[in-house]
Amino acid sequence: MNFIANLIEYCFSSKKTLVYSAFSQKDYFTVISKLKAASIKYRIATTSNMSSPPGGSYNDFGTEYKVYVKKEDEEEAARAIHSKNGH
Repeated sequence: MNFIANLIEYCFSSKKTLVYSAFSQKDYFTVISKLKAASIKYRIATTSNMSSPPGGSYNDFGTEYKVYVKKEDEEEAARAIHSKNGH
């Protein structure tokens, strides 16, 4: 499964640049809302560790959300992501 994730990342990297990696849904939604507020288009690649115990409750530990933007939007995306007010 890592092969597929690496292949997807490789395909994105030629046209997009990785600006953020989140490891929780809370961080993921925070970053996405900031990019949307700044009108920056983005793509997401998600990888999951499916080794949770059977019958266990859902959590997003082991899930990685990679946020990609166009190379020309990289600086603006970084400013938006790291802004304190979300804009």
